[in-house]
Amino acid sequence: MLAEILPEVSDAQLERFFQVMLTQYGMDFREYAPASLKRRIGSVMRRYGLTDADTLIQRLVTQPEYFERFLNEITVSTTELFRDPSMWVALRVQVLPQFVSLPQLRIWQAGVSTGEEALSLAILLSETGLYEKAQIIATDIDKRSLEQAAKVSYPLRQRALYEQNFYAVLPGVPFSRYAEEKEGQLVFDPQLLRNVQFLPHNLVMDSPFGQFELVMCRNVLIYFTPSLQDRVVTKLVDSLVPGGVLVIGTKESLFWCQAAKRLTGVNEAERIYRKRA
Repeated sequence: MLAEILPEVSDAQLERFFQVMLTQYGMDFREYAPASLKRRIGSVMRRYGLTDADTLIQRLVTQPEYFERFLNEITVSTTELFRDPSMWVALRVQVLPQFVSLPQLRIWQAGVSTGEEALSLAILLSETGLYEKAQIIATDIDKRSLEQAAKVSYPLRQRALYEQNFYAVLPGVPFSRYAEEKEGQLVFDPQLLRNVQFLPHNLVMDSPFGQFELVMCRNVLIYFTPSLQDRVVTKLVDSLVPGGVLVIGTKESLFWCQAAKRLTGVNEAERIYRKRA
């Protein structure tokens, strides 16, 4: 299959995009990986039939109401229920037992997109008896994605994949305990969100929320330059209590992050780390 041909975005156009996003909307994209960002801008341009990035930039300048729709499209990430099932199994077996004796379990999930990450964690906590003590802060830069996450409703075509992942993590547990088909959608039990708070948050520019026993930030760092990864990982590690656990994406690395010196490996293959006491 031939690779998709996207409209080109020049370095000069990318610089103009940075300037508009920063000065007009307070969003700093300057240390996002340039090649990846150009592809995502090109993808949005193709979707709207635009051949010149300057046209897109001018639309952002003159049509502020377009900004949120554009942000939703440029930041959309690939997500699914129990994505990378082996990581969730490792979390269930190697991490969650350490929280059993705690009176309260505080969790920050960064970059939750349309909410499947938060649902996955809520289900896992329910099955391990930890949900009632948990407080989950689920954040994303895109408000539209968070609005979708709060609906706990997904296209029915996702059911086969979601069930497959679910049973890989929780064999023997009926999928119907948590989800049902309703009006052509796959709808999850809204009670799963009773201890989940969805909040807009910009990992690049905003401060962390406090101290947590578990911080999860999967498949977000991959879009940043190494220097920005370093700063963001420092925020994440600062947010952990001593002995707290950090989970990042399996395609991501802490190789160039100074804060990695404050972590020890729990499961290196699944990118699960513990903050040194």
